[in-house]
Amino acid sequence: MIFDNKKPIIGINSCPEKSEGYLMLPMKYTESISDIFEMLRAGYYNVIMRRRIRTTIKGDNIWDVPFHTHEKGRIAGGERLYMQEQNEISSNLPKIRRLPWLALNEVFIAETLSAKTSSLLVSVDDENEYHLVKSSGLCITTGTGSTSWYKSINSVNPQIVQEILTLLNKEKQFTNEEIDKICSTFNDSLYFDAEESKLCYVIRDMIVNDLWPISKCIHPRKFCNKLTVRSQCYDASIVLDGGIAIPFNFGATAIMETYPEDSLRSLVLD
Repeated sequence: MIFDNKKPIIGINSCPEKSEGYLMLPMKYTESISDIFEMLRAGYYNVIMRRRIRTTIKGDNIWDVPFHTHEKGRIAGGERLYMQEQNEISSNLPKIRRLPWLALNEVFIAETLSAKTSSLLVSVDDENEYHLVKSSGLCITTGTGSTSWYKSINSVNPQIVQEILTLLNKEKQFTNEEIDKICSTFNDSLYFDAEESKLCYVIRDMIVNDLWPISKCIHPRKFCNKLTVRSQCYDASIVLDGGIAIPFNFGATAIMETYPEDSLRSLVLD
């Protein structure tokens, strides 16, 4: 609900027993609210300008009604009768739309039904060429989001590290401490700064087989300044921060970027 970089925001964890509250103040402040305002009044705080993702979509039917992913009982394609009426209204609207919502963590693009393969054409930065990607979806994240879903997608676990090390050297036995150290070092390297202007995309469960070998033209995970995606799907969505979803079907194009004026002014106590 904050659409510029002027309004300062500070987070208080209202339920530390059930929520880690990664973007909130430390738990000790939950029981001492007055201390927060004393520190603010004294100037004992820093400002983090957290970058957010601006999404622009182009094509037909881009004014279809958004929905919320937390809606209960949603059936994929269930709104299509309503959409036919909506399309008659939207046919006279512009073919380009800047979405009014800004994503703090990530933008996720995929078929709404998670078991279906998502087919997307992807162009990184200012490439003129699109690369066809078949996968379980595409996640585009900010530095803030690099501690969230993006980290879960990319993190390695002790089991897979153990198996890789065994393949490399069957005679050497690695200790649990050594394996845990490798995992934590790699997983920590996934983070990047919340104020970074760059984005990072990751292709989730990219399909790789004899017909679809690993692409030499597009990396499964890479930093970029802009990502352009063209839908080859039939019941897909663009989901912002796991909440608001916008229909994103065949032929529509989405452009994800960051701008300084879209940042969230976040206060952190010293």
